[in-house]
Amino acid sequence: MDTKTSVHDVERQLGSTANVPKQDWKADYRTLRDFRAFEFVNALRLPVTLDGFKAITALGSLAALVLGTLLFFSTLSVLRDGPLREDTQAVLNWGFLGLLYAGTAITLGDIISSRRLSVSGCPHVELFRALDLPFHQVVIRYGLIPVFRRIGLLGYSWAWFLVVFFEQSVAYAKLAAASIAVLIFVSSACFYAVAYFASVPVRRVGLHWKYCLIAMVFGVILGFVTGFLAPFVGPLDGRDFKGMSFLPSLTVFVLLAAGLLLALGGRTWRRLSYLGISLTASSKRPAARRGSSGLARFVITDMFSSKQGTVVSTIVLAWLAVVGILLGARAILPLHSSVGEAELTRSLLGISVLLSLAVTEPMLQRIGPTAKLYHYRFAWENGSSATAIAARLIGTYIMLSAAIGGFVFWAAYLALGVLAPGAVLASVIVVAAGVVAESLSSPSASTDGTKSNDIMDAVLTLLLVSPCSFTLIVSPGFSTLMLLGYSTFLTLGAAVCLRQRLLSLRSRLTL
Repeated sequence: MDTKTSVHDVERQLGSTANVPKQDWKADYRTLRDFRAFEFVNALRLPVTLDGFKAITALGSLAALVLGTLLFFSTLSVLRDGPLREDTQAVLNWGFLGLLYAGTAITLGDIISSRRLSVSGCPHVELFRALDLPFHQVVIRYGLIPVFRRIGLLGYSWAWFLVVFFEQSVAYAKLAAASIAVLIFVSSACFYAVAYFASVPVRRVGLHWKYCLIAMVFGVILGFVTGFLAPFVGPLDGRDFKGMSFLPSLTVFVLLAAGLLLALGGRTWRRLSYLGISLTASSKRPAARRGSSGLARFVITDMFSSKQGTVVSTIVLAWLAVVGILLGARAILPLHSSVGEAELTRSLLGISVLLSLAVTEPMLQRIGPTAKLYHYRFAWENGSSATAIAARLIGTYIMLSAAIGGFVFWAAYLALGVLAPGAVLASVIVVAAGVVAESLSSPSASTDGTKSNDIMDAVLTLLLVSPCSFTLIVSPGFSTLMLLGYSTFLTLGAAVCLRQRLLSLRSRLTL
């Protein structure tokens, strides 16, 4: 007898047999709103009541909106009456291109960043279910309201932009209609994204091949659109140029796509339920794998299944989107810069160091020597070679961090035609310096097992990275050789430090 039932079958049976009386929609929403306010008060440890916090938030938001509007309007007015006085149409076209980028950033952020977990990954979902709060209202408060707040701010800013640079022409009307269509499309795409991620179980592994493909495809499409629009937007030098005659066709196409996304979102919206998440979450757990690379697989899986992994995944996916944009915009690349190649190379090294620090810190906080040392010791005591463990872990760290340097390298080559292998070497130096500094300072572990913040660890990391600054005073060719030698030395030092700390660790005895 086949006893398997799907989630939708259970929902249909429950919906047909249970006659639940209607609840007060406004009271349920007020409960969710007050609980969300309590979360902020508790996180910020503010000595105020909920009513006081809501009043402060409302007044602060209103004041920020008024002041921001005045500043934005004043700045645009000065530019319109000053340097951009003869370039109104060009400014409007460049502004429309900026609107496309901003809308893409909002949509892509709701797909690849931690915002996709705002509903299904909320730690209070079971509490809301126990309080019998409708799941649709949870999705509205935790998913839709934040994203539509961002879209509303974008639309509000663009409306003021159109008001300041208003001109009575057919081209202006076409651009305004296309802008409204783009905002409708962004709203529809975000609505569908929120509904979809609220209907599936939480998946914290953001660096999945699907998300990588989405980020790359979004980037390539936006880059292609940029390369297509570039000849039409015109230079800001007062010359005449052709207007964007394709705007009516673009408006119709975007509205049709928005209608399709709304239909898909409405279909997904009707399937939202607590039951769908709880039943599906326990049925898709991957089976454990064994093999010689089990430790490295465990480290990577644990990394990307955590909140620190979400940060790293977002940075990597954002750079994938940037590389995709540059690939799509090959028609107008590489750009010509008045800055020399040596200065560009030095700037790229600095960018690589900063981005690698942003990736290395959360990565080592979760899977560094302090956080996972007892796991590594357990593997050694079960017969694994200490040298192999250290080498495999150092390779894993370098692979994750060097990806950022690789993105900087390819982005610089595509955008500027500059080859900067030192960007990859700089990212290797940063992660090796982090491992050495953590091994020397031995910071304590926090209550959840991750590495706690330690001043000495940060100071040692910066000191070990500081030799990269010598590249500012030497030629690019010699700086690459210097970075290669220093990265090799630090990598070997990191492996030795990790192996020595592994062997010298004292086991914890529990009586």
